[in-house]
Amino acid sequence: KRTAIFARIDLAVSLLTVIVQFLATGKLIKRFGAGPATAFLPLVFAIGFVALWATPMLWVVIAFQAVQRAANFAIANPAREVLFTVVEREEKYKAKNVIDNVVFRGSDALFGWLFSALRGLGLELGSISLATVPVAAAWFALSLALGRTQERKASNAEHQT
Repeated sequence: KRTAIFARIDLAVSLLTVIVQFLATGKLIKRFGAGPATAFLPLVFAIGFVALWATPMLWVVIAFQAVQRAANFAIANPAREVLFTVVEREEKYKAKNVIDNVVFRGSDALFGWLFSALRGLGLELGSISLATVPVAAAWFALSLALGRTQERKASNAEHQT
């Protein structure tokens, strides 16, 4: 039964990713820029954590996981690649290594430990979910700032050629 649930989640994520990439990703990045497109994922996380706080039920966790994974694959990953278009090749690969290993995997491990510690202190899922919203807000602001930096560097490169 558990395998069937995960298979349905993966199918929903895959279908949603393909549809969004085909119909919206390029248009979103072109219209709003890489920063706002990258900031979409932390917005999804903030909304999802508020939803978990309001309704801490399994179906919310499943829906949240499907939406955040699709948003990551369909919008955030392509937008993040656009951010790298203004840096040198060597910088790009060094930064990607740090982002993949330190930021993503490190934050996964850190939040796993933090979740366990907070549960050990007696906090429930709803309270923990609400406590993560400020982290998502900081991530949102960082995404917008990185987008502005990318736009400025791209503009400077255009003017130099």
